[in-house]
Amino acid sequence: MKEQVTPNDLQAGLSTAAPHQVTTWFLAYQGPTQAMPQWPAHVMLMEAELPSPELSQFLFTAVGTPWHWFSRLSWDYQQWLDFLTQQQLRTFVLYVKGTPAGYIELWCHPEDDHSVELKFFGLMPTFAGQGLGKLLAQAAVALAQQWQPAKKVWVHTCSEDHPAALTTYQKAGFVIEFSEVEQEDVPENYAELALCAPYVHSRLARFARS
Repeated sequence: MKEQVTPNDLQAGLSTAAPHQVTTWFLAYQGPTQAMPQWPAHVMLMEAELPSPELSQFLFTAVGTPWHWFSRLSWDYQQWLDFLTQQQLRTFVLYVKGTPAGYIELWCHPEDDHSVELKFFGLMPTFAGQGLGKLLAQAAVALAQQWQPAKKVWVHTCSEDHPAALTTYQKAGFVIEFSEVEQEDVPENYAELALCAPYVHSRLARFARS
């Protein structure tokens, strides 16, 4: 997924290295109506219906930090809660033998004829290479189509993401509509940023014993 430096990132102490070239591909699903995949007996996909900053923050970092996702590392607890209570958002968690293994985040764009974006999508590194990515992509499309029938389903990925991301989407029925090549900032102190200090401190303060 494409990441961008925001004012919140800078306030959280992010420092950027020299910009480098990043290619971003925007893809739209052009396959048939998708059915939910048949999961192995030990695998389950379940919607997280209640807003939980703890869960969503964990999923974002567990899936995204190997690929340097940083757009939400500067969020505090309230920012997560505000985001998760929006009606145009749905989150689905993949479990393998009861252990979280990955997730799908769908975002409906009411300003764009209710198209559905696969906002964030991926597996934790320990669950890669087991054929789950293909099934998860199939499920993402099926869930998006069920949510907003006959509406556009789309995703974007970039050259900084997992090397198999673009191919996975294309095999799932997505077709590149257009691409962009830009010079983008990359966090220089990513390891420090990935500690998510604004979230940790704000959560401690929120639930501090009186």
